[in-house]
Amino acid sequence: MAEEVTKLNETTELAIPLKNLIGLVAFTAISVWGYTSITERITFLEHDVDLIKEDVKENEAWIQNFTPPPEVRETVTRVRELELRLKELEVKLQNQ
Repeated sequence: MAEEVTKLNETTELAIPLKNLIGLVAFTAISVWGYTSITERITFLEHDVDLIKEDVKENEAWIQNFTPPPEVRETVTRVRELELRLKELEVKLQNQ
């Protein structure tokens, strides 16, 4: 038996059923669309994360550099003095 060898060249013809060709084109189009959508979503989320990181850094800097206004510091000092005076009065009442 002699084996027939088919050689491929410029004149070789291939027969693909139209249904299979449409399926391959549709699959390729859907795959490209899906890949593009996923890539776009990842890029969008990375951008959001970068913006959030920037906000966190700004908030941390604000917290580290925060000093209460003078009125608040005075009020805290006066409240502490009142607490001490109250304790002194309580001690005096217990000693009587």
